[in-house]
Amino acid sequence: MPHFKFDPMKELEYLSQRMRRIADDFPETFSFEFGKGFEPRVDVYNEADIVRVVAELPGMQKDAVVLSFADGILSISGSKALPKQAEDVTILRSERSFGDFKREIELPKDVDVSSINASMTDGLLTVTLSKKPAPAQQEIKINIG
Repeated sequence: MPHFKFDPMKELEYLSQRMRRIADDFPETFSFEFGKGFEPRVDVYNEADIVRVVAELPGMQKDAVVLSFADGILSISGSKALPKQAEDVTILRSERSFGDFKREIELPKDVDVSSINASMTDGLLTVTLSKKPAPAQQEIKINIG
């Protein structure tokens, strides 16, 4: 009978590595309830005179997306409909996300709300906001009383 040395710490390390691998492979936007929504991935760029937000919305049309801005928060919401299938179709694998979504992105305080521009091309929503000019620094002489 072969002799195996059992090392509990090595087994725990192996289990930890396997769990980390499973977590890395798991989609970040996974919902345990099928069709209950998703979170589109978003990048925010703070450039010299603009702030640019880019959101991935693959397969969506611009009329299915709602944008709003209030109190320094840009809200992106909408709904991505589940594709219609014939009754005799069995889904063998489904990795795409569908349903309602809402993302709220806090933006820097120096954005000019009146300058918001949005466009959508090839499933990428781009929102651009100009920055307000920095107030002029002024020096005041303070008398000591």
